[in-house]
Amino acid sequence: MKKIIVSIIVFSCCYYPIGQILAQGRLDRPTFFRDGQRLMDQEIQRLQQQSESNNIEHPSQLLTIDTRELRWQKFIFQEGNFSVWIPQGIQSSEEVSIELENSNLSFQVLASHPQNYRFVAAYSDKLNPNQIANKEQLLEQVKQGIVKKTNFILITDKNITFETDIGKQLTMKNEDELISFRVYLINDRIYVLAVANPSQTDAISEIIMSFFDSFRIL
Repeated sequence: MKKIIVSIIVFSCCYYPIGQILAQGRLDRPTFFRDGQRLMDQEIQRLQQQSESNNIEHPSQLLTIDTRELRWQKFIFQEGNFSVWIPQGIQSSEEVSIELENSNLSFQVLASHPQNYRFVAAYSDKLNPNQIANKEQLLEQVKQGIVKKTNFILITDKNITFETDIGKQLTMKNEDELISFRVYLINDRIYVLAVANPSQTDAISEIIMSFFDSFRIL
């Protein structure tokens, strides 16, 4: 299977479409994210039964979900060892580095631009044991690196977890848009999820929460 090469939209002003989109099917269930993972698992099982004779390796890659506002698709990042549901739109890719205290950290990222939103999913290069010796300090350095790279104003900074792993939930804005982030340190990688929209309210919408909550480690 081809690896998905991705880019961080909030770190750059220039984006280029990519055609490496996973095969897709349809699931017209607007309440999918309210029903949770159970609904997706049922649909994957259904597609598995249908596709066994066709030798389809990952039936979950065939799924898309239509909601009233957006059409969602599951992306599997084999190299980054995670998956996430992202609304379909014009896509862009880039490798981006952010500055840490004594080094740079490179990310591979996928960005999608549906309607007025910009959705980002990113994973870093593998970290060495010295880099993750102090996890809280590393996350703080990543936060500062993102702030410096984007030149946005940091509005909120909240400590969060993903299962047993630590992370941060950040909100940044400039005069034009608001960006909501989730940053996780899981095993030996940093994962970044981000959504930009023109809203000037600090409240995180249901659409953004659906994106954040769909993140899974493989």
